[in-house]
Amino acid sequence: MRLILFVSLAFFLVACTPTPQMPEPLGLAYLANKPLRLNVARIEVVKQYQSSSKPPHIENELPIPPVAMIQQWTQDRLLPVGKTGYAVVTIEEASVVEIPLRGTKGLRGYFTVDQSEQYDVKLFVKIEIFDDFGKSKGFAYARAQGSRTVGEDFTLGQRRKVWIHMMEKIMNNLNEELDRNVQAHLGQHLQ
Repeated sequence: MRLILFVSLAFFLVACTPTPQMPEPLGLAYLANKPLRLNVARIEVVKQYQSSSKPPHIENELPIPPVAMIQQWTQDRLLPVGKTGYAVVTIEEASVVEIPLRGTKGLRGYFTVDQSEQYDVKLFVKIEIFDDFGKSKGFAYARAQGSRTVGEDFTLGQRRKVWIHMMEKIMNNLNEELDRNVQAHLGQHLQ
């Protein structure tokens, strides 16, 4: 009898567990901004960061890997309008690391929905201007970092939504810092 009561109570408590709240999509706010018009003939992207593709790194499991997002940002936000020189966008870091979190132990653990993983993101980008002879004329640097946890009851689809929301937020932050630093440190190379 006690076992039936215990099992019934367990099912009741599990049924009362709230559905995980999913974040609303942010979108990439910088797409509404005009491109930064650089007085250079071309723009190159150097992927200095190479993902290990081994745990705890999961950046290649994201719907759009961070390296691809930064490359797309370069196309969306930097416009070469000059006749000489070039700009190099160096992706120094574009990692997403999954960290397992400890759950509640014992009987209480059966009735608790814990946060099971934490995702840490680091994006480091450098934009440097060179003349035609390869002499550096200045650079701007930006870092964006963020972290998010997910519950043990999240499905893969829900996790993907969290990843997308997290990356949109971090890319918007990276854009703001790059925009600010390009204006401050490379203003003489803007048209």
